[in-house]
Amino acid sequence: MFFPVSGLSWSGIHHANVLVPHAVGDLGIAAVISSLVFLLVFIAISFQLLHETAAAMLGAAAILLLTYIGGSHNPNLQILSFEQAMNSVDWNVIFLIMGMMSFMAILAETNVFRWMAIRFYHASHGNTWLLTLSLLLLTGVTSALLNDVTVILLLVPLSIQLALAIGIHPYTLVIPEVLISNIGGAGTLIGNPPSTIVGSYIGISFVGYLANMLPIVLACMVAVLIAIRLMYRTEFAPRECESSSALVEKLSRDSDIRNRDTLLKAGVIGLLIIVGFITADQVDMPPGVVAFSGAALLIAWVRPDMSRMIREVDWTTLLFFIALFIVVGGMEETGAIQWLATRIAVIAGENADRAALLTTWVSAFASAIVANIPFTVAALPVAEFLTDMIPGAASSGIIYWALVLGADLGGNATILGSAPNIVAIGLLAQAGYRLSFQRFARDGIIVTVITLMLASIWLLVRY
Repeated sequence: MFFPVSGLSWSGIHHANVLVPHAVGDLGIAAVISSLVFLLVFIAISFQLLHETAAAMLGAAAILLLTYIGGSHNPNLQILSFEQAMNSVDWNVIFLIMGMMSFMAILAETNVFRWMAIRFYHASHGNTWLLTLSLLLLTGVTSALLNDVTVILLLVPLSIQLALAIGIHPYTLVIPEVLISNIGGAGTLIGNPPSTIVGSYIGISFVGYLANMLPIVLACMVAVLIAIRLMYRTEFAPRECESSSALVEKLSRDSDIRNRDTLLKAGVIGLLIIVGFITADQVDMPPGVVAFSGAALLIAWVRPDMSRMIREVDWTTLLFFIALFIVVGGMEETGAIQWLATRIAVIAGENADRAALLTTWVSAFASAIVANIPFTVAALPVAEFLTDMIPGAASSGIIYWALVLGADLGGNATILGSAPNIVAIGLLAQAGYRLSFQRFARDGIIVTVITLMLASIWLLVRY
């Protein structure tokens, strides 16, 4: 199921059987400057020279200041007006993430995730693999239904304590959880930011996204679970349980449900949100409206401490998205994106399968080196151009699905690839465990290659 996108119209000249937009000659000064601003923001984020939100905001400010100050003296420096900047922001993505964050802020207060994890521990009876499998399934499912960063924030600290309680290294639980979180989040429209960004861009429904992505995500999860079982076979080998009774007792005491009334209300609203996601396409309601409305209903019903709840919402992430959309909007408005798209189109030719595989593996490689969120935002207009240009690509949406899979799965290769990776590294460091780039990549690259091969087969067979 695929919904065509309304966006840039590629009028123009026919050259070598390729439809090329008019403005693909030499780049103007505005296009060069907007590209340079994006590149600097990209470098600052990827190498952690600045906080990602600070870098994106500085880039957006540069675009706007150049337009109004420089553009008043030289029209060639006009990149993006304030009105155009607001139109370049995908507000559906912003409201979707904000709504789910607000919902999670209330749900997290019930302690339900810690309660579930400790129940898994008791059910495993000291079997390390069974405990790990339970935690991984919990991570994968919750990452598909909730924001994956929030899931990592909730589960990783507990997993570190559980690992110490049963006498294994925390990496045995935490690294697989992060890998599964990135894969599971790709299964739904609301799991991973790249999925949300692409889904909103093409205007696909929650159910339509599931039909295209859930089968391959489930296949990847099964393959990765097998790979993890083999990679950590020494840690999962049957052995005498080394549990720390004092630590287990403390974890059990801290895992009680704190507010059953709030949990019940959150469960009811959560069910309504899921139903809303499934049925919203019948009235053309964006997912952002569903999530935001559900959060508003839950807040009105539970009546939490608003000051505390507002602090729990990750406003820095929301500001990051808004500023980044503006920076990329400058590149799109000045023609820099279109210029890049035509160069890629020459390599892809008119073969949709070749273009899809190229998009998947290039996206994965780029997402392994830099954060997959800014890459996805920048790559979307390129994917749109390829979809419009290549015969048969628009009806199936294969280029967009290739971008989703490449960005989501490629984020597993290195610690820089996705937000959950970086968050987990920070949580491990707080507990006294410094996870190196090489150690994470040792497992991450193996998992990434396995899942990308499956994704490539899926794209060729499904579309």
